[in-house]
Amino acid sequence: MANPKNGGRDRQFNFALKFYCSAHDDNVECVTFWRTHKGDKLSMSKRVKGRFPRVALLIETTRSYGRNVLRGIGDYASVHGPWIFHLPSEMPVKAIPPAEEWDGDGIIAQPRQDMPFVQELATSGIPVVSLSGPPGTGGLPAVRANQDAVAELAMNHFRERGFTRFAYCGSPRERLWPPTGEIFRKLAESSGYTCDVYQAAYEKEARTLRIGDMAKWLRPLPKPVALLARDDLRAREVLDACQLASLHVPEEIAVLGVNDDELICEMANPPLSSVMHNARRIGYEAAAMLHRLMVGKKVIADIVIDPLGVKTRQSTDLLAIEDPEVAKAVRFIREHACEGIRVDDVLDQVALSRRALEKRFRSAVGRPPHMEIRRAQLERVKELLVGSDYKLEKIAEITGFSSAQYLAGLFRRMMHMTPGAWRQAGRAGAAPPH
Repeated sequence: MANPKNGGRDRQFNFALKFYCSAHDDNVECVTFWRTHKGDKLSMSKRVKGRFPRVALLIETTRSYGRNVLRGIGDYASVHGPWIFHLPSEMPVKAIPPAEEWDGDGIIAQPRQDMPFVQELATSGIPVVSLSGPPGTGGLPAVRANQDAVAELAMNHFRERGFTRFAYCGSPRERLWPPTGEIFRKLAESSGYTCDVYQAAYEKEARTLRIGDMAKWLRPLPKPVALLARDDLRAREVLDACQLASLHVPEEIAVLGVNDDELICEMANPPLSSVMHNARRIGYEAAAMLHRLMVGKKVIADIVIDPLGVKTRQSTDLLAIEDPEVAKAVRFIREHACEGIRVDDVLDQVALSRRALEKRFRSAVGRPPHMEIRRAQLERVKELLVGSDYKLEKIAEITGFSSAQYLAGLFRRMMHMTPGAWRQAGRAGAAPPH
């Protein structure tokens, strides 16, 4: 019973206490608590005696994808549970816990292509839901990400930015699954384009060897090129290889990861764009499927969940520009826009007259140089509004505006909302208009 006056927070409190009771003894009569509407006194109500399902979550949790899957499972259990969860303490997970550690009713697992683990799950005699492909592996029902949609999102993201040359950086593990790279290559070729695919020579060797080999592959690729990596960690390695090869991102190589692990992406240099899996939905659907299995019902063998979209950051936030002088001008603007530069400063960097720069810049980018300077400044303003507690005066100083008043007026004209409203929307998790 939630108190409507506090926005339902007591519902979480109630569930937490139910979970505490069930975790201590799932065969005893347990009490649940909730706050009364008047004050903070606790009332009690007896829960029906019964055995709560014991579920092992054999999922990699060192990355945000696995943690969001767990959140989705928790969402389902909070409504249809409670369940007693077993979480392994060591990663990666390669086996079902021994009987003395866990003796339960169902498993949600992420075996990847570990066939001994898949076989153990398939012959365990316990209801199991897999989060890994390929479909039908081990005869296990699965809930998984739509890899075709990942490749299609990436291709559309790049084509919207004018790219006509493509590359994919994966790993030898993808010979079995996921087929993202092969799908991406076929999408490019079916549209009349080419797609270079990186074949790792040092997959199990030192990272420095992998980065060096990757840099050798990147240097001769025709530029500009749009590159999709198998995941965010591989994309980070691509960014490091670009630095080693003295290649500019995104002007020469636009780099896109997969999974949108926020910490990994935002600490990249430049910040990494990434395809966002709907991991929380995957977790919820996996829990629903397992629940049906545990009560003896039939399930769909393979449920595929589409990704949410692409989170655009600096590593792909650029139109593909063939004109080298315009590309040089755009790169200078991106690097120095918040230093109060003007078009004259841009002219100092290129071998063009003002008239030629204006004409070629507008043709390639779709707007004149002074508007690109303002756009780059405002992008940084938006980042600081959501990601810092700076007052508008400080943000104006950091981003090269003459005053907070001027910045506030410009922001409202360009974004159709005040800086304060943008900050509130961004921190609330809403998607402000772009």
